[in-house]
Amino acid sequence: MRTPRPRPRSARTRVGAALVLLWLAPSLAISQRYSFREYVEGLGNLNINSLGQDRDGYLWVGTQNGLYRYDGSHFQRYGAEEGIPDRIIDSIYTGTDGTLWVGTTIGTYIQRRDGRFAEVRVPVPMNEFSHPTGTTFASNKPDQVVTVRSSNGLLLRKKSPDEWVGEPMNLQGSYIWSVLYGPDGSLWYGCDKDLCRLNGGKTTKMRATLGLPETEWKSLMTASNGNIWMRSEVHIVEMAPDGSHFELRDLPGPTMSETYPELAEDAQGRILTPRGSSLALWEKDHWRMVTERNGITPFELQDLFIDREGSVWMGVVGHGLVRWVGEDRWEAYTAQDGLSDNLVWASKRDHQGRLWIGTESGLNWIPKGDNTPRLWKQSGIQVTRAGALEVTADGAIWLGSAAGSLTRIDQKTLTGTQWTLPAVYGVLADGPNRLWIATMAGLFLVDPAGRDFHPQLVTDPAFPTSALRIPSFCLDSSGGLWIASDRGMFAKDTSGWHRIDTGQSGVRPDQITADAKGNLWVAGPSQDLMRVRVSGYRIVEAEHIGRPPLLSQEVVSLAVDHRGWLWIGEDAGVTVFDGDRRRWRSFTQDDGLIWNDTDSSALNEDPDGSIWIGTSGGLSHLREPKDALAGSSPPPVFSQVSLGNVPVSDGSSVTWNSNPLVISMALLSFKNTQDIGIRYRLVGEQGSSWEDTRETIVRFRHLSPGPYRFEVVAVNAAGVAVSPVASLSFTIVPLWWQSRVTQVFLILFALTALAYTWRRRVGQLMKQKGALEEAVKGRTIDLEREKTELVRTREQMRHFAEHDGLTGLWNHRIMVERLQSEVDRSQRDGAPLSIILVDLDHFKRINDTMGHIAGDLALKETGAIFQRAVRSYDWVGRYGGEEFLLVLPGSDVEAACARAEQLRATLESTVLGEGDKKFSVTASFGVVSGYPTDHEAMIQIADAALYRAKGNGRNCVFATEISPEGVSLTAAL
Repeated sequence: MRTPRPRPRSARTRVGAALVLLWLAPSLAISQRYSFREYVEGLGNLNINSLGQDRDGYLWVGTQNGLYRYDGSHFQRYGAEEGIPDRIIDSIYTGTDGTLWVGTTIGTYIQRRDGRFAEVRVPVPMNEFSHPTGTTFASNKPDQVVTVRSSNGLLLRKKSPDEWVGEPMNLQGSYIWSVLYGPDGSLWYGCDKDLCRLNGGKTTKMRATLGLPETEWKSLMTASNGNIWMRSEVHIVEMAPDGSHFELRDLPGPTMSETYPELAEDAQGRILTPRGSSLALWEKDHWRMVTERNGITPFELQDLFIDREGSVWMGVVGHGLVRWVGEDRWEAYTAQDGLSDNLVWASKRDHQGRLWIGTESGLNWIPKGDNTPRLWKQSGIQVTRAGALEVTADGAIWLGSAAGSLTRIDQKTLTGTQWTLPAVYGVLADGPNRLWIATMAGLFLVDPAGRDFHPQLVTDPAFPTSALRIPSFCLDSSGGLWIASDRGMFAKDTSGWHRIDTGQSGVRPDQITADAKGNLWVAGPSQDLMRVRVSGYRIVEAEHIGRPPLLSQEVVSLAVDHRGWLWIGEDAGVTVFDGDRRRWRSFTQDDGLIWNDTDSSALNEDPDGSIWIGTSGGLSHLREPKDALAGSSPPPVFSQVSLGNVPVSDGSSVTWNSNPLVISMALLSFKNTQDIGIRYRLVGEQGSSWEDTRETIVRFRHLSPGPYRFEVVAVNAAGVAVSPVASLSFTIVPLWWQSRVTQVFLILFALTALAYTWRRRVGQLMKQKGALEEAVKGRTIDLEREKTELVRTREQMRHFAEHDGLTGLWNHRIMVERLQSEVDRSQRDGAPLSIILVDLDHFKRINDTMGHIAGDLALKETGAIFQRAVRSYDWVGRYGGEEFLLVLPGSDVEAACARAEQLRATLESTVLGEGDKKFSVTASFGVVSGYPTDHEAMIQIADAALYRAKGNGRNCVFATEISPEGVSLTAAL
């Protein structure tokens, strides 16, 4: 009878897992976050039993209801049509000869050279065969494989590349759990509750010999150092290759039974094993747990697999497949991990080893050797919009805020002192005695070593104004200071400040940095990323860089690290240029970046060379940048090649037909998928030059007979080859009529017939041409006339739909829409918003005594006065009848009241009409200002304020302020 595959844990087991997590809670309370990607689309069953990778690099997934192959973009199901039953797939294994083995509940299968599967005939009745849970295949020779079933083992021998036969093995034990060939050729296997070793025909039971725990060893693995690792549901053991001694490596915490005791070794030589929904990593001398708090799935891990590129894959009970993106080369901190906000603007390591992190909502710091962010705050000091950080030679931490302040934090006491400045964009230390502060209204300077830390505004004749908006600045390798401002580029050297002549380069940067080779790298919202060189304070060389290699034209930050690598923060990820080898590489969420939208000036190199990247989704940390750029992708794989319906293989010959040659390929790199494409060419009679594409299927139509060779290589976003070349050679054999003599005869005949037909047809076409040209000319004139009339009519209709017909102001509908938009913006940006509701006093009396013409004149002149008095981005409209509405974004209650009083006085002093029909009008004003949450409520409050103004004798202003504490009424003005 077959032993059933373990089911998901019982309630008792789940309680045990919870107790383990509680035991580990003190060390796991808050920690860095990793990235994990789920793969469920295309999988018909989400219970993953086994994982493997074949010789070409395809990932194979065994589920409880069939087998799937993953090519990096989609899953393909393999079933009865491919020669394998839709049953539970227990195990997947690739032998030393590259043969793919699949163990199911009813038999063992191999993949043949044609891609189909064939069952391996074994001398065991079908109803007695089953693969247990564990390591069930082993091989140390290309022509033989050992597999185990519930009660014994089978030796499988190769008769031909597509045929294997099995014979029984006399292994000791009533139940065989696992099997492994050791480095010395010994066959190790789990036998009952012991570990057996078969060497030289002799079997030794190791429990008594070594004192191993009495347990069922279900997983066996040889590590890269030669040691043998074993795992049961309870214990983990590391044993010497010769079996002379062992060390118990049980997981920390309470002892509990693990339903899926898998083992794997990652590219760094660490042993991985699941513990419920957590992943344990053996790091030299201790276990480190990756739990749900680090971003891993909350569901049980059922299988582990490390592919040839080092990616860690995990089968999750009932929830498909998960890949650890970037492994722990990438880590991150988010608000869930203790940051004050996910929007991270800056980071900096101080002299004490503390990491300081500036966010939209505040300032955090992480002690040296810790991974728990802490909040820095001090009474009376505001640290919101913490956009710039710097550490000076005395160890002080300097924080620049876009909210308009500069803060100095003492490195010993962590107490702060703050100065008010314009919005700060950057803080840069230039030696022990100079700290530069870039703001939206000028450059400031502080002497960190002096007694007075008060920032001083820098003025110089080279500056067209001292109130420069300076979004970015940098130091070059010789100590020169470079500034990117709204009024151009400036540089400071030993001779003073100089304005840089940009000439015709088109340089208008918001971001600037310098490398060690004398290059400046600049970017901005109105220009590409550019590499420029300056000589004699003039740009003499400018190189534009776009897509590729960049992910986006929206460059928000630039930085050069100690290696000379250029780091580029974009709204779609991060790109790095390594300079010397001219390699470009991009990183996104597919690689481990916590969020693709990076933030302004949020790139920072740690003293250890690692890179911190601030994003709008948290702070990412690339721990080993050099490793992330190392290595190459595997070459593309030919998944299917055909000329029409005729398959084509390497070295084959196919008879010519008129159908296209179709070459389907797979890029079997599961990393870097966002910026990998192919470059290909066809060499032969009708060959092609190299072409780049993101598609993995290429077609060649109407190929002539002859020999051909197709070559393809993987390329990155910069167009640089990142893999070896893969090639496919074949010959297209011609048909009889494709001979040279036949082709020459047919060509001559066709040319003769064509010449005759051409002579007759040309005469007819010339007659038709003249008539057609005249008809087209007349119709073109008619169409242009109709088009002009339609455009004019459409513009008139739009104007009438949005404007008041009498005053020419915005109408009621448009004003309500604009007010709603400004309320949303106020909530989003945290900026105040004011509106003024105006009603003309005794307007009906004007109509009754002087006529409606005078009333219309009063309305038009009032609208004109209001329109002239407001700012370009304010909104003025006729709200209805004699009522007007003004929307003033960014105005607080004092500014709005002042504006209303100005309008009231102007209106009161204006004389309307002529001769004996002169008259004047007054109005009452209701003002509302503050931080509204609803536009309709804001209008109601304004109406109430207007009502009070009417009740107070008219011709006055009443204001209401909306504050977090509630609504307050301001006295009439």
